[in-house]
Amino acid sequence: MRKGPGWLRWLLILGLVWAQLGLGFSLLSDRSPHNLTLVISIEASGLYTLLLFFTRRLWLPWLTRRPVAGATALGIFNAAVIEALFLAVQTALGAEGVAAHSNLFMDWLLTMPWYIGMVWIFVRVQHRERYAAAAVLLLGALYESGADGTVGGIIVPAILGNMPNLLTHSIFLFGLAFWQFIPVYSSMVLPPAWVISAGESAPAELGPARLLPCLKPLVWLVPYTAYLLVVLLVMAFLGNR
Repeated sequence: MRKGPGWLRWLLILGLVWAQLGLGFSLLSDRSPHNLTLVISIEASGLYTLLLFFTRRLWLPWLTRRPVAGATALGIFNAAVIEALFLAVQTALGAEGVAAHSNLFMDWLLTMPWYIGMVWIFVRVQHRERYAAAAVLLLGALYESGADGTVGGIIVPAILGNMPNLLTHSIFLFGLAFWQFIPVYSSMVLPPAWVISAGESAPAELGPARLLPCLKPLVWLVPYTAYLLVVLLVMAFLGNR
């Protein structure tokens, strides 16, 4: 993988420190099951990525045989693990509203189409561009900001008649939540990038990583939003019968 510029690594480090401070203050101000679920789930998501890093000698050689397919499968698998993790912590603490649904099958039905498309596109972009690790982690937070922050936080609530205050939501999203999204999506983007890097050497003519290709996964939000609205309408229809 590329080393990446120093300012980008410092931005990542400072962002992660800011995220930790935000999580700590949230618990100090309100030790509710909801906040506790968020803190434990976010921290556990980051620890899961660290576990994959320290055990990479066990699984990396298997996936590098077909790096693109292996990286895609790993990212999708990790997405399912993280969703299950959030739901398990929420259930154990008796919280509500953190996971997409209280039933794991329904949770996956609502979320996995996004993860599958996002990972599929990201892996192919990473295969061509080879973004640095710091950039990959920040991209994961950007993708989550689009999915959970925009679709789940603005579009769906607006359609359901619960439109949030856009200014307040945007300040919270990009001022704090964005940085907390980094560990959540870390296992979905960084380990696949390891697979790509270890599986095939970068092309000799590889130039500077381009900005626009890394935004391609966000395009998947358009069909995903349509899918999500259809599923929610079907669920509401069946629930009213």
